[in-house]
Amino acid sequence: MKIKVICKAIFLFALLTSTSFAAGKNINVGFTKGHNSAQYSGVIKGYDYDTYTFHAKKGEKLRVTISNETADSVLFGPGISDSVDLSRYSSALDDNGLYILPESGKYKLRVLQTRNDARKNKTKKYHVNIQIK
Repeated sequence: MKIKVICKAIFLFALLTSTSFAAGKNINVGFTKGHNSAQYSGVIKGYDYDTYTFHAKKGEKLRVTISNETADSVLFGPGISDSVDLSRYSSALDDNGLYILPESGKYKLRVLQTRNDARKNKTKKYHVNIQIK
């Protein structure tokens, strides 16, 4: 009986610690004075993801361009119930590839891999351009 309890405890501990480390860089996006875009580079591996944090106003238009099309981009923030897929062919984007921000506040953009690639522990380099109009 004690062995089962100990095994369950070890399993749960391993599960919790492995998912708690599934994060990469946290970057505060800075726009140079007079510019409305910023460029960054990164590498993601396995279940890691990089988070880009920025502030924007309601009604502003966001464009996210990623050099590696096999990397996904997901947006979290005010007025978004769960998350928004910002990949190239997302239905959330208008005909010009822009997403209209629903509220003013702090947004977080995550760059991550597909679940299938994360399971295979693949490594992907990417360049991301974040533009707010």
